Amino acid sequence: MSVTTNLSEAASRLFVEAYGALGDSKPQLFFAPGRANLLGAHMDYNGGVVMPVGLSRGTMMAVRPRTDGRIRLCSAQFPGEVVELGISELKLRRTSSWSAYAEGAIYFAYQAWGEGLGLDAAFCADLPMESGLSSSASIECVVVHAIARLFGVDPDPDEVIRLAHQAENEYVGVRCGILDQAAITLARENSTLLLDCLELTREYLPMPSDQIEIAVVDSGVQRQLGTTAFNQRVVECTNALAGLQVDLPGLTCLRDLSRSQFEERRDVLSPVLQRRVEHVISEVERTTKGAAGLRCGDLAGFGACITGAHFSLRDNYEVSTPELDCLVETAISLEGCHGARLTGAGFGGCIVAIVNPAVREEFTHKVPAAYRKSTGRETEVMWFRPAGGTTQVG
Repeated sequence: MSVTTNLSEAASRLFVEAYGALGDSKPQLFFAPGRANLLGAHMDYNGGVVMPVGLSRGTMMAVRPRTDGRIRLCSAQFPGEVVELGISELKLRRTSSWSAYAEGAIYFAYQAWGEGLGLDAAFCADLPMESGLSSSASIECVVVHAIARLFGVDPDPDEVIRLAHQAENEYVGVRCGILDQAAITLARENSTLLLDCLELTREYLPMPSDQIEIAVVDSGVQRQLGTTAFNQRVVECTNALAGLQVDLPGLTCLRDLSRSQFEERRDVLSPVLQRRVEHVISEVERTTKGAAGLRCGDLAGFGACITGAHFSLRDNYEVSTPELDCLVETAISLEGCHGARLTGAGFGGCIVAIVNPAVREEFTHKVPAAYRKSTGRETEVMWFRPAGGTTQVG
């Protein structure tokens, strides 16, 4: 039985437990994957190019429309809690609970496609929360997609991305770029997505499953994006751009800054802002090089770019933790691990590693053992295949 089938049954069961059965009427089922970003770390809000991959785990939503304009939401991750409110009660920053992600998606989807339709919804997920695998964006995207279908709309992927991104930015208040929502909506099986966040062009690069498996290892250090230094990094990049625009008025985003332009003007920035810009410039270089490597089958070169991204995130962007560093260093010490880095915004969460299938068993045992010895923390390796994007499954 597949993971998706298990989630479908769990979501349907939770729905009936929370709201009761309605004759032969069954809730509709929608699924959105999680995502891991392989290259282009913190580049979406800097206008850069990112390389995310959809994961074969995610969020299942069981939903049934109502005619009274009321909304009820529940989640298996928060047992016994049902959030109930009217459509008119939805407002920006209404809550900081888990339901904010679903509420925000409903709020903006209703603005796009028409209000008046209430709903009951139950969510089940098999992604660890607050771990950098975009569990929140997975909720937002599945809700927007589901509401479109409830209104009889065949949703354009770019519209789903825009509305789900608005939910995160404006309703929840996290100043992220479009990486998570785009990755989840546009994901394709056995591929990684190369997305230009400025031009919105996209290319799919092969992820050969006979040569690559995706390992995700949770550090066990949770983070809350809205209350961490994530927004601070966005502000720092905005301030760095403003400082550089004094001499370069045509510069519209940091991704377009050349290394020579930066070296000539780095002294106008504080040491902290210099490190942030250094990460952006070097990450543009790594993503370009890594994509070229993947196109020609150079997995070692591709993996080296992934590992280089982690070192820059640690030293220049300063979003890693000792636990994440330990996991990365352990992973890359094993022969057959092409590369590893923290995934997501950092400040905790998970690492992602690109691993030769031949060493899967060794990796599964040795990485948690070394992590336990070094930190006293328990963890396990989760294995994924590149998965498709948001879809209706029942």
